[in-house]
Amino acid sequence: MRSIASLQKKTNAVIKGAWVTLGFPFDIPMIDEKVEGIIDVEALIMATLLVMEQGRMVTDLPAWLNLFPSLINHQKLKTMFKTMSQEHRTLILQNLDQAPFHGTPKSIRNIFNLKESATRATYETIHMRQKKLNTLENVAQASLMIYNRLLYGTGFRADLITLTHIEGLSMKGTQLARLLCTNNSTISRILNCLKACRFLDHDNERIGRKEPYPEMFISTQSVWNLCEMIDASKFSFEELKRGAFENLNLKHDGFGRKVFAELV
Repeated sequence: MRSIASLQKKTNAVIKGAWVTLGFPFDIPMIDEKVEGIIDVEALIMATLLVMEQGRMVTDLPAWLNLFPSLINHQKLKTMFKTMSQEHRTLILQNLDQAPFHGTPKSIRNIFNLKESATRATYETIHMRQKKLNTLENVAQASLMIYNRLLYGTGFRADLITLTHIEGLSMKGTQLARLLCTNNSTISRILNCLKACRFLDHDNERIGRKEPYPEMFISTQSVWNLCEMIDASKFSFEELKRGAFENLNLKHDGFGRKVFAELV
């Protein structure tokens, strides 16, 4: 059950639900963030590119990237990609080597070193699929990270504010930097700003009422766990696979727990 094909099938089913939350027109239930956890936009993009199958995702993801490029934290996406092993970067580049992705915005193509080579017909397909996506207003109501980026911009400040909604999350700089795929100094600077304006107290706890969310559903930890799952799926011996899967760090990764439960 833990073959690459099985892993792709299970992960894509979960990934599609997350993309419905962000506006994709798939006929499946969306991930309810208030029940299952917050979706990190860049982590979802990277997870999708790791296990992407042929189908509507090949056109709808480029359509989303073209429609909402200003909502993407390009630095986080770039850092996540560069942090991966060469094997996983190669896998992503192979999945990106399809016409619609060569028609994505230059800022996206630069991250993956893609050339603009899409035909007019490809651009027309992308434009057609853009019309099928949900409105930004509806996406902002379903996605807390998108909502906060519309308020505070696409930098790490907006995402850190998003994390303050998670119940029981320890607001420690190192952990936050790891979850947001940035360096400790950036997080430390933002935390000091938020304390100075009394958004956070001296213990980095949020002051005042907040809308609670249970955890991160898809985070950078989800991407690293997915890379481990891909590697483990290639093992010939079932015991090695089982050991690798059981040693995953599933904290801050509701996505990984859901996929793991389907595979065991």
